Amino acid sequence: MMKLLASTTLALASLLLATQAFAERPDFSKTAAARADYLFANNPSAQLDPVSRSSSRHDFSKTTAANSEYRFADNPPADETELEPRTTQHDFSRTEAARKQS
Repeated sequence: MMKLLASTTLALASLLLATQAFAERPDFSKTAAARADYLFANNPSAQLDPVSRSSSRHDFSKTTAANSEYRFADNPPADETELEPRTTQHDFSRTEAARKQS
């Protein structure tokens, strides 16, 4: 049983390696672009597809406020709220690194 398994494995491995060895690989050195004097600048530029792209810009000319007769003074006033002053500073004296230093 082991001899059959070993010979089957060997046969499959040799078949796999043989097909890879005989596989034709393209030779890109024979292409026009492989020549040293090839000018890539002469290639045609890529064309954009005609599908319209969505835009994140809003056309404010179509809004009510874009009308020359719109009166901003008629807008209701905004509610004024008191906000707590916020800080971005961190108290590093409470970190483990500060405790280890002292």
